[in-house]
Amino acid sequence: MQKDYLFQTPFLERHRDTIAWFTYPGFMVGFTALYFWGLNAGIAVETWVITVTVINFFVTLLFEQLVPRNRKMNCLHDTQSLNDIGHGILQAVSRPLIQSGAILLFAFLNELRLQQFGQLWPAHWFFAAQFALALLIGSFMDYVVHRSFHTFDRLWYFHVIHHDTPHMHIMKSARVHFGEEVINSAIKPLPLILLGAPTEIVVFLGMWTVFDGNMVHANIHQRFPAWFHYVLGTVHLHNLHHAKDRKYQDSNYSGSVPLWDILFRTYNHPDHSEMGDLGLADNPVPRGFIRQVFFPFSAQFRLKH
Repeated sequence: MQKDYLFQTPFLERHRDTIAWFTYPGFMVGFTALYFWGLNAGIAVETWVITVTVINFFVTLLFEQLVPRNRKMNCLHDTQSLNDIGHGILQAVSRPLIQSGAILLFAFLNELRLQQFGQLWPAHWFFAAQFALALLIGSFMDYVVHRSFHTFDRLWYFHVIHHDTPHMHIMKSARVHFGEEVINSAIKPLPLILLGAPTEIVVFLGMWTVFDGNMVHANIHQRFPAWFHYVLGTVHLHNLHHAKDRKYQDSNYSGSVPLWDILFRTYNHPDHSEMGDLGLADNPVPRGFIRQVFFPFSAQFRLKH
């Protein structure tokens, strides 16, 4: 596999460790500011969410070529990158279909909540406090659903598509089987909807998840103080989750907040773990894209009822 990168310069080489301290906060703060700037400028939220998501993807792709974390991994030379794009397209197609069907259910549940319990969400809180609450609830649902995909074989065969490659880069953020996306879209938002979280909170939580999800999959050099791995999800925590060693693979399930892994004792700190190679020890996933799409369904028939 080729190890060259497009934009390596002596300056970047000399300062790569210094730059690494600023990549995560720079991306998260910068794209959050960009998101709110667009809304304040009057751009329609539907248009701006898509626009910022695309910009975030290409800026992440650029920084992978500027300051790669692992020089042995490059999405431009990964033979599975085209398959990753294909899975991303299927996600993009399936998500609105599921969400549009779920809107009617969510509207019914929301009306039922108002009649039975009234307003449950603390809408009088400051936006930052509401977002922190939404992040905790959303990360809990992410933990429960993600751990279920690792626990139950029928679900694992969908999730295994995300785990089967030995490389980590921006394309892997989109490498999610559309069947898994259907389950995620149908289940994860339920608590926030039932509690009556405002649309602006739910949408921004979705944007934060995109920014953070891209960073923890990105092959960008990032550094953190040891304590930070206990506070927010980092690329080191998520790379450990993608380790070939199953004891690490079955840990660090939480997305943006590792609190739930810590509470439920599925947390592994990257400084105290020997990650080794990434991927799967016994990889059942076929190499071709079409076969990958059908693999989780055909695998169901091989399981004992």
